[in-house]
Amino acid sequence: MTAARPDRILALATAAAATWRGDQDALRAAVLALRSAGEGRAVVEETLLQCVLFCGFPRVVTAFATVNDAWPAAVPPSGGAVPPEEQPAAGRALFGAIYGENAPAVEAMLGGCHEDFRAFVVDVAYGRVLARPGLPAIERELLAAALLAAQEQPRQFVSHALGALRMGATRDGLRATLAAALGGDAPATVWLQRLR
Repeated sequence: MTAARPDRILALATAAAATWRGDQDALRAAVLALRSAGEGRAVVEETLLQCVLFCGFPRVVTAFATVNDAWPAAVPPSGGAVPPEEQPAAGRALFGAIYGENAPAVEAMLGGCHEDFRAFVVDVAYGRVLARPGLPAIERELLAAALLAAQEQPRQFVSHALGALRMGATRDGLRATLAAALGGDAPATVWLQRLR
C-alpha cells in the first residue's frame, strides 16, 4: 500500500472541491501550486477523472478547460487505465478493500437501487476509474471523503472516510484533507465527529 503524499493530497483536495463548487480561480491556483511543486500534470488529470464520479460531467468538462488553460498538455492525455479485461476484478478487489466486511451489504444496497447501477459502480466506477494506478488508493479515498463532505453527503462520507483509514490514512491526514477541501479545521472537525 502506498502512503499518501501530504502536500500533494491537500492541493488535490483543494482542486477537487473547487471542481465541485465550480470555483475556477481556486482550481487554477491549486493546479499551478502542484505544477510549481514539481508534480506531474497526470495527478491533476487523475483527480479530474475521479471527479466525474463525484461532481458530474458538466463540472469536469469546465474543470478540464481551466486546467488546459493554466497548464497546457504537450499532447492530448490518454491511457493510464487498468487493461479492460482486468477492470472487473480490479474493481471488485478495490471495492472489497474499501468497504471491508461491509462490502456485501453495500453491493446488495446498490443492487437494490438497480442492478445496472450496481454493475456501473463496481465495474466502471471502481474498475475503470478508481482502480487506475495514477493515484494510490489511499489518496483516492481521501479525495472521495473530502468531496463527499463538501457535498454534505454524510452516509457516503462515513463509508469513504473509513475506506481511507482502511487504506492506511491517519485521522490527522484525513482531518488535513477535509480542512483543505472545506476551508478550515472547524468544519473538518465536525465531519470527523461522524466517525465515532
